[in-house]
Amino acid sequence: STVNGVVNIPVIFSKISGVKDGSVSQYWESIAALITEDTVVVKSAPYIEPTASGPMKAFAVEFYKNGKLLRNKIKNHPRYPYHLLREEMQEFILDKLQLLIERKLIKGIGENGTEYTVIAQVLDLPKEILRLIQKFDFTKKNPKLIYIITQETMISLQDSILVAFLNLIGFDILFFVPTGYQSVERYFAEDLIEEHQIGEYKYDMQVPDLNNISTNSTRP
Repeated sequence: STVNGVVNIPVIFSKISGVKDGSVSQYWESIAALITEDTVVVKSAPYIEPTASGPMKAFAVEFYKNGKLLRNKIKNHPRYPYHLLREEMQEFILDKLQLLIERKLIKGIGENGTEYTVIAQVLDLPKEILRLIQKFDFTKKNPKLIYIITQETMISLQDSILVAFLNLIGFDILFFVPTGYQSVERYFAEDLIEEHQIGEYKYDMQVPDLNNISTNSTRP
């Protein structure tokens, strides 16, 4: 809907646990059928390593004071990475970064300095994500992130920040966790994710090349 010039879009933020009917081949087919040209697929956790040192990490403390982002300081910083984006998109990113911190969607914000990690991560978005944001037309279909976790691994704090931010921006996000493990929830401060139990748990599955899977079978 559009209300007073503001576009409201419904977004999906869900974790799919288990494998329906225990059918591995149908499981991969169902995931492959969801992939569009505006979908980023992550095939193992973590997507962003906790040790990754982004260009803005050392400066994050300078960008936040009294609960507010210092936008001019951020945008005038020589290492600010989003000059290439159109102006309204830069403001939109900073709006959602501010909202993410205000709503304390990540554990530790306002308690142990996690807000600075949040700022550093949002100012260092992966290139493939940034390109989807740049072309995002709010009145059409929203971009997607599919995150598959088949092993005994967890998403990183940086991953958690990224997906919470993308959820606020308007991405559809699906985590596929055939093991049913608590691989996703650790750093979220509230029940952001809706979990769906779709079948039995399967372990040590290998993610195939999803681009080469036939998805012609009929899906209700």
